[in-house]
Amino acid sequence: MTRLPLWLVLGHEALTVTGLAAWTAHVVGGVRSSARAACAVVPIVAAFGFMTLLRRLPSSGRHSQGGATAERHFPLAAVVAHGATAGVYERAQPPVSEGASVR
Repeated sequence: MTRLPLWLVLGHEALTVTGLAAWTAHVVGGVRSSARAACAVVPIVAAFGFMTLLRRLPSSGRHSQGGATAERHFPLAAVVAHGATAGVYERAQPPVSEGASVR
């Protein structure tokens, strides 16, 4: 059983899909407001992912489960690769500027 809040897990996934759909609308259809929406969603998605990572890390606090939760059994390499891939993808996107022409 996971100890992660449902809003955190589903929010991370739902906002990721929303941002990807908005970016796709910008790339395919040239909708400039979609690009801005996608860029606005990225920090929220990153914050949710970072909160998930922090809750996954082992701790010795008062409420620690001692490794008994499901998210602690997920390979750390996969978690780090997921975050690194998202960071690389974000940096690879060209900036959206006011004077840019849309094809």
